[in-house]
Amino acid sequence: MSAGGYESWFVSARDPASPRALWIRHTTLRPAVGPESAALWCTLVDQDLSQRPVVVKEVCGAFPPGAAAGPGQFRGAAAMAEQNARWDLAITGGQPTLRLLRPAMLYRAPLPRTKLEASVPDGLVTGMLDIDGHQVGVDRWRGTVGHNWGAEHADCWVWLHAAGFGAAPQAWLELVLARIKIGPVRSPWTAMGALGLGRELIPLGGLGRRPKVSAGPGQLTAGIPAPGARLDLTASTTDDDAVAVTYADPRGGTRVVRHAALATVELTFRRPGHSELTMSGTCGAYEYGTSQHLAGIVPRPLPDG
Repeated sequence: MSAGGYESWFVSARDPASPRALWIRHTTLRPAVGPESAALWCTLVDQDLSQRPVVVKEVCGAFPPGAAAGPGQFRGAAAMAEQNARWDLAITGGQPTLRLLRPAMLYRAPLPRTKLEASVPDGLVTGMLDIDGHQVGVDRWRGTVGHNWGAEHADCWVWLHAAGFGAAPQAWLELVLARIKIGPVRSPWTAMGALGLGRELIPLGGLGRRPKVSAGPGQLTAGIPAPGARLDLTASTTDDDAVAVTYADPRGGTRVVRHAALATVELTFRRPGHSELTMSGTCGAYEYGTSQHLAGIVPRPLPDG
């Protein structure tokens, strides 16, 4: 990561047997002005612990010895005020890394300033999570590992991951919608992602394939073009499963982010010569981030960095 940049590894997973979910991030921030910092974030949705998601974040000068984040393992601990969290998770998955930007030359181009990939597009998460002595055994939760880095967060984005559909248990969706700002002008939405259908991987969006998007902090309706096909989808969340936070931007300022670790997702996939495929499930995760003010949404008072 060069001067004036950030890097984030995260794991997001949901329990197939109960409405529990986790979202853990390990982030590094190198602002254009000021010292570099590392942050460990832990979010848990578990009504046996709290009616609202619990968030613990610790910021320090560098990651402590023993912390790990990557496609195979997340291990760490965080303390904030009187709360403490520990996690030790292993991730397995059978797919190669999904590079979401297409064409691939965008990873070498100055724009977009955020680069991203799904290091584990569809995996199983197993291990231990402990918050203030409340231990959660994570046993083959369906999830994903993401890796983002760059010089600036997008002006506005949506991230959606879903798996565990009743009609298609092997299917999964990884989708990012983004708008970037070039000078005073905001770009239209660009879609990037893939739909996994067993052994078939269907790319979604990309440059030149304009999506139709209606997006807000708690819900999404979109039509996403694919080669010779189209995916129509809706995603919805509740406040009980969502947390609002801020991301510091390397260039200064922040992004307001509403992240729901549990989301209901409905998909309809159409392509000529095939039967229409409709899937729905409650094992999704939905994130909406923006540089703009979000009325009625107050971010949690977390440490800066």
